[in-house]
Amino acid sequence: MDLNLGFISLEGFLRRNDGNQRKLKFCFIACGQYGGRQGDELARLQHDVIALNTSDSDLSDLKVIQHIVKLDGFNGAVKDIERGQAAIKENRDKVIGILKNPLVVDADFVFVIAGMGGGTGNAAAPMILNNLSRVRKPFNGKPSFGAIVSVPGAWEKRGIKKNASWGLSHIHELIESAACGSVTLMDNEKLYRMTEGIFSDTETKLEWTDFGNTKLAALLTEIAFLTSLPSGKTFDEDELLDVLSTPGYLSLGKCYIHEEDSLEANDMTQLVEKSFRDSPTASDFDFELDSVNGFLAVVHPKGKNQIVSDSDFRMLEERFGKFAANAEKPHTGLIENNAWGYITGRNKHSEERAKAILYAGIVSNQLPARIAKMLEEISIEEQELEQKRSERSNRPTIDLSAFKTVQKKETPVAVKGPVNDDFDLFERKNDEVKKINDEDFDL
Repeated sequence: MDLNLGFISLEGFLRRNDGNQRKLKFCFIACGQYGGRQGDELARLQHDVIALNTSDSDLSDLKVIQHIVKLDGFNGAVKDIERGQAAIKENRDKVIGILKNPLVVDADFVFVIAGMGGGTGNAAAPMILNNLSRVRKPFNGKPSFGAIVSVPGAWEKRGIKKNASWGLSHIHELIESAACGSVTLMDNEKLYRMTEGIFSDTETKLEWTDFGNTKLAALLTEIAFLTSLPSGKTFDEDELLDVLSTPGYLSLGKCYIHEEDSLEANDMTQLVEKSFRDSPTASDFDFELDSVNGFLAVVHPKGKNQIVSDSDFRMLEERFGKFAANAEKPHTGLIENNAWGYITGRNKHSEERAKAILYAGIVSNQLPARIAKMLEEISIEEQELEQKRSERSNRPTIDLSAFKTVQKKETPVAVKGPVNDDFDLFERKNDEVKKINDEDFDL
């Protein structure tokens, strides 16, 4: 099957028609506007995606997703969480139908995708996550489902950030009670900074939102597929599922290692740091102290183009262990593969110099620094506003009824209905209506 990959680029070991050949089967429940847009890119790569929304216009924008569920009785949640909750509850049977769908029940891992700033996705994500355990078998005693959520940037409105604090607090509660697996955070602030000015010289401008959606879709697909590649030191499906099922916040990383790159100990640490820094996922975690699980996998060419030797990889494992020191047993794998090149969504193929690709993932038990600071600032702002409201409530009130009576020269005409006479523009005597003459418009 030939795929229209749009802006998505895939590494050479994952051919265009290999998307549905991976052993791991992911399913994505895409909620709200952000969920739909991210889900559409994942559907391009033949992942199973179910879109859920209150908005007809958002659903009509989807180009690839085949499984679409419209919540009846609503046309958008207008970034109102209570309205989003009402939509979920009033369409309870439809939501339960999603949860019981074989795509959800039989997948190896299920992701709920939602934006934390809106109404539909924000309301749906914790509700769906809270109920997935009823239909999903655990993996090795851990939840076999998690989430991908976007978090507002620093420039976004206070109301959107307040929504995010509500959604993230409920998801954090699920994580702390081990009722949810890993949650991948897409930080809008980081995505905007990463893409500012990068695409100005390209034929087609790629917005920062599209950049995040396409990069994450490719990254998840490549990581899922590399577990299917045969190798003597493989990083297998169960090891990846063990990481994904760990309650906490997941950051994914990727970077290249070329044959001319130095592989000294300090350089290896910098490679790991770079992989997370260049990733579309949030990465300003305290990996050393807060990590609880993780993986490191390197894919490299066979034979004479081999980039990473066995001794190099042992050193890389050791440096990764120190980087994520709190994770007791991070998973690792060195995978040999001889299919290389670079394949883009426009059917172009260009040979590159020999390279290895480092993939990494770490689950942390605390939020990244910027997002934690944003939530703290919102909390302080809300407390200050509440204090001001309290102070205002203690002020003496003005009796406005004293100003309501106006001395009138004639008896007002009675009007029909609830409209106050003083504000009614229609119910007047005919002889009181001023006749409009041509002279009124004469300049």
